[in-house]
Amino acid sequence: SVTIFSLKINDGDLIHADRHGAVVIPKDIISILEKSINKLLDTEQLILKPAKQNDFDFEKFKEAWEAFEAART
Repeated sequence: SVTIFSLKINDGDLIHADRHGAVVIPKDIISILEKSINKLLDTEQLILKPAKQNDFDFEKFKEAWEAFEAART
C-alpha cells in the first residue's frame, strides 16, 4: 500500500479524483459499485424531474424530498 496526501491506497483499489478532491474505492466494494451508482442516479431523479416542471414550488420540493429520503434507505 501507499499513502498519498493522507489517502491510503491498497493494491486493486480504484481512485476517483477531480478538481474537488479524491476518494479511494476499496477493491471489495467494486463488485457493488455499478448497482450503487444506478441507485444514486435513480433516486436523484425523484427530485430532479419535479424540479424541471414549471409549477415546482416549495411544497412540491418537500414532497420530492420525502420520496427521495424514503427511496434511499
